[in-house]
Amino acid sequence: MIKKKKRQDNQEVNAGSMADIAFLLLIFFLVTTTIASDKGLSILLPPKREDDALNEFKMKERNVFKVLINSRNQLLVEGEPMRLGQLRNAAKEFINNKGRDKKKSDSPQDAAVSFKTDRGTSYAVYIRVLDEIKAAYHELRADMLGIKLEEYLGFDEKTASEDPVLIKKVQRFNQLASESLTVRDYLNFDAEKKGKEGKRKEVEAYVQARKSGKELFIEKYYDANRAYPLRISEAEPTTIGE
Repeated sequence: MIKKKKRQDNQEVNAGSMADIAFLLLIFFLVTTTIASDKGLSILLPPKREDDALNEFKMKERNVFKVLINSRNQLLVEGEPMRLGQLRNAAKEFINNKGRDKKKSDSPQDAAVSFKTDRGTSYAVYIRVLDEIKAAYHELRADMLGIKLEEYLGFDEKTASEDPVLIKKVQRFNQLASESLTVRDYLNFDAEKKGKEGKRKEVEAYVQARKSGKELFIEKYYDANRAYPLRISEAEPTTIGE
């Protein structure tokens, strides 16, 4: 007699806990996933100024190097169209004029760049123009130091400011002038400006401190920065030259 096989019941998978597992995985990925964010550039934009504040300080017209970019990303320098590749040399010539050309700046210390854009100006073009203007200042400083632009930009101020010779010079200055300047204060000391302010004792102390040891590159580096102070005025976007 042939025995009949018992029919086996269909076995079901218990999916009751799948929702809990999916929820735990979701939490895991939310916690461990890093969301990239575009931080942009760390540029502090000037606050909106009142009309009265605009007239507080006036410069000679010849000392202002005017750079405009319209909504079509076209460059206008000193009222004339210009290619971006020409801007750096034009800025250097203007800043370093030293009174030779009556239509350009009296001196690098008096020169300033007025940089204006239109509300429709491309952000990429704005950055490229700003970089060219800053590069003009950097190249002038590098030329004064007799080094290449890459060397100037790669100079490590932090390491150089820890030089024992520099620290001794600062101590010497503080002793002679009865002051308590830091290394950074000493490097930023403007002897010419202090002399005009009548601070003769401090100026004499600074001169003696500079001569008390070998001349350091970081001292000349700060001299170059004072000789060519970076002065860029970025006006609020407007509608210009469309």
